[in-house]
Amino acid sequence: MAQIAPIIPDRFTSAIPHYVSGRPRYSDRLIAKLAQETKLTPQSRVLDLGCGPGSLTLPLSRYAGTTFGIDIDPAMIATASAATADAGAVIDWRVGTSFDLDASLAPLDLVTIARAFHWMDREATLQRLDELVAPAGSIALVNTELHPAPELKWHDAFEELRTAHGRFDDFYRWRKGNDWEAHTSVLLRSPFNVVETISVFEKRLTPLDEVVARALSFSANSPAALGEDGRRAYQNAVHDRMLSLSPEGIFPEIVETVAIIAKRPD
Repeated sequence: MAQIAPIIPDRFTSAIPHYVSGRPRYSDRLIAKLAQETKLTPQSRVLDLGCGPGSLTLPLSRYAGTTFGIDIDPAMIATASAATADAGAVIDWRVGTSFDLDASLAPLDLVTIARAFHWMDREATLQRLDELVAPAGSIALVNTELHPAPELKWHDAFEELRTAHGRFDDFYRWRKGNDWEAHTSVLLRSPFNVVETISVFEKRLTPLDEVVARALSFSANSPAALGEDGRRAYQNAVHDRMLSLSPEGIFPEIVETVAIIAKRPD
């Protein structure tokens, strides 16, 4: 039986500064390709659902006329709103969840869900979006996948530390087990069952401070989840282990930005 993540609005609150500075950014080339594939125009209406601090919302808004960003965490929305002011963008930020999608959002030409679909009731969300997305509109699940660069393979050590220090709940353990249904399978059972993937690969050199911030950006490894003593021990462990692998403090990696695009049949 499928499980749904418990609704915890402040799940990521303590991780926000680390999320902003540590999570791999979405490729500008991928965002441009996504806008092209979904035929965005200056008249398009776009919703970024589960938008977090606006990491995707802000760059994507350049391709649309009206952009909405919705997140369950008021602190995330405040962070995104501040970034909007700095960038001079116009985005309609709202606090809410996938259960709070009202008719005023329609018609939507594109709904993006970046690093967030697993937190939602996926079937219910797709059913509701079927009522709000325009007939020719699309849904795009966006994520980054990390691949080792040949000159330094450090991700396994990073993941070992993250796993050893993380405070993982029952939902996380279930999601990592055999009963979890892949996003693509859920999409293929939905009204948006024409599914394709686009991706862009980029070689990046990530500095040590970003790697340490990334370590603290996950819900199970956030400062609030670990407590002060646990946070300090984990942060020091990541810093020291990573520095032992690269005394220069530079960590090459290949970042793949992926968009799973789903549309209704013609």
